[in-house]
Amino acid sequence: MTDRQRVRILLAVSAAAFLGPFTQTVYAPSLVEIGADLHASTLMVNLTISVYSIVFALGSFAWGPLADSRGRRVVLLAGLALYVGGTLLCLLAPGYAAFLAGRVVQACGISSGSVIAATVIGDVYAPAERQHAMSVNQLVVYLGPVLGPVVGGLVAGRLHWPWAFGVLVAAGVAVLLVVRVVLPETLRHGGDNAPALSLERVRNVVREPAARALLLLGFGQFYGYYVFLVFLPLLVERFGLSTAQKGLVFVPLTAGILGGITFARRRLGHWASDRIIRVSAWALAATVLALALLLAGAALSLSLLVAALTLYGALLGASLPAQSTLMVSLFSADRATAMGLYNFTRFLGAAAGPLAGAVVAAAAGDAAMLFSLALLLLVAARAVGRSRFGAAAPAPVAGSSAGGRLPH
Repeated sequence: MTDRQRVRILLAVSAAAFLGPFTQTVYAPSLVEIGADLHASTLMVNLTISVYSIVFALGSFAWGPLADSRGRRVVLLAGLALYVGGTLLCLLAPGYAAFLAGRVVQACGISSGSVIAATVIGDVYAPAERQHAMSVNQLVVYLGPVLGPVVGGLVAGRLHWPWAFGVLVAAGVAVLLVVRVVLPETLRHGGDNAPALSLERVRNVVREPAARALLLLGFGQFYGYYVFLVFLPLLVERFGLSTAQKGLVFVPLTAGILGGITFARRRLGHWASDRIIRVSAWALAATVLALALLLAGAALSLSLLVAALTLYGALLGASLPAQSTLMVSLFSADRATAMGLYNFTRFLGAAAGPLAGAVVAAAAGDAAMLFSLALLLLVAARAVGRSRFGAAAPAPVAGSSAGGRLPH
């Protein structure tokens, strides 16, 4: 396989992975209008977001073993077709129940994208190039939550909110056609006779201590990321910002993620994956702990909050490609299962963070909520710090040439 073919495959599967977070946030600017048009309460409308995260997690768990058994290409094409069907249902939904059902089908289908993307990268790229390719993938994926509200807001403003789902239908069909043309089957051993959802595949992953540490880290970091997404408007309420200004406070978090991914790509020739993960894990926990102490001491200013959000995003962005790289490098026969479990635990964290955070905040206040998040991140950092990744962590390559063969 040539370098050009690998790049085309990388961009195709990254586009499929991009659709997941893009779809999750594209209708966020229209939540009030959706509630009015579908005669749904705020709780019912918010449920469409939480259900999407939960189904996305469960779908990731299912698609991974299926891809290890039946193949990457057929699973991704099936997932994209299911996604297009669910999006059409959202677009044409006559009422709330149909819209919610469409969100369930959407999430189930597109959850295949993130699993297959990382798995295919592990299949087609050698270990020395794998983390660089994974960083490109993560950079594309995290454009999703940035562009989603922007595109959704523009479409809803010029037309009406259902047409945001029309955009998603067109995007889903386009990605499906590109994947059909570009992506060959990359499952080298040709599958096996084990059942697609064999518990033995799952056991092979969870029996590995390093994999368990990565699963815990992924859960904790996505738990924290979604805590900030949900509670940030409440945290900035004390500063008397307008609605538009509150929206801008999300920018440092996302900009930090994109900057962290870019920084990590440039450090690939100097730092091994496990070192990036360990340093960022401890620094993330320390950042949240400092933020909790500032809030508890009534010393939190808007500038300090923006700095903490930027740093949190940057550390998370630097760590994500390295985590995915290590997970696919730890396994070969069960690579997609490993990525399915990894995404499953991450999005369980995404679903649990807003719910558990709300319980703690209601009982003991916002500072206590951040202290509990810091404790979770400290536990995850300790687990990663004690893990031995061995040969799964690609050694740094001086003057790494991988970057010349991948899009920048």
